Amino acid sequence: MADDKRKLSYWQLRAVQSEQKSHDAATKQATIIARAYMRAQNYLTGEVSQIYKRYFTDGKATEAEAQQILNTNVSPTELVTLRALADNVSDKESKKQVTNYLSQMAAKGRITRLEELKAKSYIAVKQAASVEIEKSTDLYTKVIQEALDQATNESIIGGFDKDVILTGVSADSQPKMHTRTIFDPKTGKEMVTVKVNPDEPITRFKELSGKYVKATLDAPFKGKNYSKRIWHNTEQLADRLSELFTAQQMSGMRERDMVQALAKEFGTSSYNTRRLIRTEANYFHNQTKLNEWKRRGVKKYQLVAVLDMRTSKICRSIDGRVFNVDEAEVNINFPPLHPFCRTVAIIYLSDSKYMLPRTANDPITGEKLKLKPDATYQDWRQAVILKHGRQAFDNLDNQVGNRR
Repeated sequence: MADDKRKLSYWQLRAVQSEQKSHDAATKQATIIARAYMRAQNYLTGEVSQIYKRYFTDGKATEAEAQQILNTNVSPTELVTLRALADNVSDKESKKQVTNYLSQMAAKGRITRLEELKAKSYIAVKQAASVEIEKSTDLYTKVIQEALDQATNESIIGGFDKDVILTGVSADSQPKMHTRTIFDPKTGKEMVTVKVNPDEPITRFKELSGKYVKATLDAPFKGKNYSKRIWHNTEQLADRLSELFTAQQMSGMRERDMVQALAKEFGTSSYNTRRLIRTEANYFHNQTKLNEWKRRGVKKYQLVAVLDMRTSKICRSIDGRVFNVDEAEVNINFPPLHPFCRTVAIIYLSDSKYMLPRTANDPITGEKLKLKPDATYQDWRQAVILKHGRQAFDNLDNQVGNRR
C-alpha cells in the first residue's frame, strides 16, 4: 500500500509540474505577442512623428489649422500602400476586417491624411492581433493535449478507466486486456503497470484528439471564446487610437505627449494580453482535466496552490481543499480562480495521501523547505514565520503584494 501511495504522490507532483510548464509556456508566448504590439506601436509612433515634424513643428497649430491639414487629400496611390500593409495580416478574420475597412475607404473616392493615419493604425493593430491569434492557438492546443494525456494517466492510476467496461457485451466477447507500463520521464524507472483496453489506432486517436481540441478552443469562457476575445480587444484598441488621431487632440498635444499617449494605450493592451494568455492557459489546462474526469467517473478533486509570496489570498485560503467533480465551478472552487491564477486541480482519492514531503522555497533565503505531505499554504506560511519571525514574513508579503 505504501508503494501505491508513493506512486500517487508522483502523479500529483506531475500535475503541479505540468501546470507550471503551461505557465512558463504562456509567459514565453506572451513575450512574443508583446513584441508584435511593440512593433505596431513603433510603426505608428514613426508615422505620427512624420506628421508632427512636417506640419506641427512649433507645436502651436490651432484646432482649425490642424483640421485643415489633416483633411488634405492624399494621393490615391496611398490606398495601394495600405493594401500592401494589409497583406501582412495573416489571421483570416482579422484580414477580412481590414479588407472591409479599406473597401469602405475606397468607396468614398478620396482619402484624407487623417483617414490614412487611422487606417494605418487599424492595420498595425490587426497585424499584432494575427500574431496573438497564432501564438495563442499553438499554446492552447499543446496545453489541452498535454492535460488530456495527464488526466488519462491519472484516471488509469486511480482505477477510473471506464474504457474497460463494455456494456451489452458478454465476457467472452470482450477484447483481451493489455498491460500498460508508465515510466518516470526523468529517471526512466518503472512507476506502475496497469491493465487497460487496447489503444485506439493512432489515426483514430489523432482524429478524436483534433476534434476535442477544436471543441475546447471554440467553447466560450466568460461569454467569448479566446479568438473572439482577441478580436474584440483589438477593435477596442483601434477605437482608442482613432480617438487620439483627431484635429482637437493633435493640435492640443505636442509630439512627445502624443508618443506617450500611444505608449500608454499599447502598454495597457500588452498587459491585458499577458493577463489573458496566462489565465486562459490555466483555464484550458484545468478544464480539459475536468472534462476527462467527468467522462471517466472521477468523483473528487483537490486544489494545489503555489507556495510562494505571489499567491493570491483566495488561492492561499483554498489550497488543499477537496471538492466534488460535479460541483466544480470556475472562479468559485475550480481554477482559474482569478486572472493570472496558478492554482491547479489534481485527482483526489479518499484512501490516499501525499506520502512524500511537500517542498517549497524559503522566500527569504531561497533554500528548500520540506513540509509534511498534506501541508497547505498556511502550513508553509507558519513554517516561514517560525524560522524568520512574523515581521519578516509580513514585510516581504507587503513588498510582493504591491507588485501583484
